[in-house]
Amino acid sequence: MVASEPGPPARGLTRPADQVRQVGKVLAAATARLREAGSPSPRLDAEVLLAHHLGRDRSWLLAHPEEPTPGADAYEALIGRRVAGEPVAYLRGFKEWRSLRIRTDARALIPRPETELLLEAAIGEIEGRLAGDGAPVVAWEVATGSGAVAVALALAFAPRIRAGRVRLVASDLSEDALALAAENLEAHGVAELVELIHADLLEPAGDAVSKPDVVVANLPYVASDEVDAREGSLRFEPRIALDGGPDGLVVLRAMLAGLPDRAAPSATLLLELGVGQVEAVRALAPAGASVTVVPDLAGLDRVVRIEMAD
Repeated sequence: MVASEPGPPARGLTRPADQVRQVGKVLAAATARLREAGSPSPRLDAEVLLAHHLGRDRSWLLAHPEEPTPGADAYEALIGRRVAGEPVAYLRGFKEWRSLRIRTDARALIPRPETELLLEAAIGEIEGRLAGDGAPVVAWEVATGSGAVAVALALAFAPRIRAGRVRLVASDLSEDALALAAENLEAHGVAELVELIHADLLEPAGDAVSKPDVVVANLPYVASDEVDAREGSLRFEPRIALDGGPDGLVVLRAMLAGLPDRAAPSATLLLELGVGQVEAVRALAPAGASVTVVPDLAGLDRVVRIEMAD
């Protein structure tokens, strides 16, 4: 009996380990795929995802290009998802933001660097009020999303929250986003310091919840047709957190219209805006309110501060 000839190797097992499976070669192949797909940062994406996959840091990858890559097929699947536009933060499951590790997935927007400006404005506003007449400060973050800002505020004011000097509320219209925010608050050990509520803007204020002295909000401000045309990472983020209606101002308009009834006298509203929206928001501000702008590092009008008249 003559033994049959062995068949061809199964697909996916034909690449010699020394050609493809070494760290350096795996990185080079992934970078080429991402560059061909139009990624603005192909090498960085490839390194960050491989470091995540291996549980190493990027410096280790660069120092060990000839090391084998365990589970290379799983890494290549991650690269395939990135080629399709899925955000790196969703692929890793977290975003490093202000030295915090914020859990991220499709339930909420990924925290952006520009939102750090909103956070800094909120910290300064709360600090200023605490230095005033000594009255407790109610601070409310509307549209908390992943809870990144709420986590940072809770960490910044933890002793004063525990002492009753600050009450911190965070709300969202999306129950999925609230669940993610709760996970992030728990992960950072501040779950008991923040009151999470399901609410449309400031709807419960003055009823189930005290009227806030400081309101912080990164509301949907992208025009609907821009959301329809979104590409890359934006295609994977929740529409409810992006779509501001035909002119991008529908949710902002509702917030400003309800502010006099829902906020405390002399309350301050801090809003993150899209580029070119400041004048429209200035025109929508409640009568007698003072409106000032906080530009970002690029000089763009990114955060607006609206102080209500007493």
